[in-house]
Amino acid sequence: MSGIRFESIWKFFDANAVVTDLNLDIREGEFLVLVGPSGCGKTTSLRMLAGLERPSHGRIWIGDRDVTDVPTGERDVSMVFQSYALYPNMNVYKNLAFGPRVRKEPRANLDQRINEVAELLQIRHLLKRAPVALSGGQRQRVALGRALIREPRVFLMDEPLSNLDAALRVQMRSELIRLHHRLEATTTVYVTHDQVEALTMGDRVAVLKDGVLLQVDSANDLYEYPGSVFVGEFIGSPKMNLVEGTLNVSGATVTVEVLRVHADVTDRVTGRLADGVATGPVLVGIRPHDLHLASGAGNESSRIPARVDVSEHTGTEVFVTADVGDSHVVARLPRAPIPESGDRVELVFDRDCVHLFDPESKLSLLGRHRQRERVAVRFESSQQP
Repeated sequence: MSGIRFESIWKFFDANAVVTDLNLDIREGEFLVLVGPSGCGKTTSLRMLAGLERPSHGRIWIGDRDVTDVPTGERDVSMVFQSYALYPNMNVYKNLAFGPRVRKEPRANLDQRINEVAELLQIRHLLKRAPVALSGGQRQRVALGRALIREPRVFLMDEPLSNLDAALRVQMRSELIRLHHRLEATTTVYVTHDQVEALTMGDRVAVLKDGVLLQVDSANDLYEYPGSVFVGEFIGSPKMNLVEGTLNVSGATVTVEVLRVHADVTDRVTGRLADGVATGPVLVGIRPHDLHLASGAGNESSRIPARVDVSEHTGTEVFVTADVGDSHVVARLPRAPIPESGDRVELVFDRDCVHLFDPESKLSLLGRHRQRERVAVRFESSQQP
């Protein structure tokens, strides 16, 4: 068994809690991504799993074994760091062989294992080359190979693609996904600050902020059903529009007044609106991909007059920042014609895709992924949670 469990994990540096009450189950054979902004605790969590840091409080399990106090070398994990950390005085073959030789593993099958890993990563023709003669992508494959040669139960990756250019990152993302599919029995935990990497690679994605785990879900559910304002804004590019509105609950009918539009959102919230929610202020989230130009002779009351501020042409689509009264929103528009600054347009949004958040707690009012509100507590260094 190579499933992983973080059980009430806290980590302090001096008096600062950098990981707060982390409870997370990672399934055997799963590719789980830890994502969040810098300083959210994702790398610290990975280092605690690897044994490079010790939790201040709580337990870490790999399978049915408590590894909290087990040395790194005895955890059966391999880790790939942001830096390739290859030995410059050794060729690729010797870099791959270095770990097994240090661990004094039998040499009988070493050549075969190195060739198998090199074939898997398509670096067999590079075995005699020095690291200086390799491209960035080739060096990254060697770093992966050095971790794989151990045949670990748990494979850890700490932002391994951050040093590559954009095109190579896309290529390596695909290769890592294919690699994980081949290593069915290996559980992979991947750390990144790039939400595109997280959404495209992970079986599930865990979103962290300020050391607190906010939500764990599939990429689709994180995008469609964010549990908080932070998750809604962090997942998706460009980020979600957030505007003030008014929620009206009258019997079985739920409407929202936002951006000068009175919209019936009953179908959106039926069976999922949190208990006790009534008429009052609400934060309404509308993703740019759900905000469009009005077309034809549709319902005049659903049209939103707006003035274009900035147009951004990405090649495949156009994102327009527009002023709607005192609010600023981003909308995805067709590639042609490209509106210019100052142009007047009419927008409409997809009422089935609105997101509703409590203005105070910033938590979703849609019950499917409503999260328990957590308060980040700062302890003195002499105290335990």
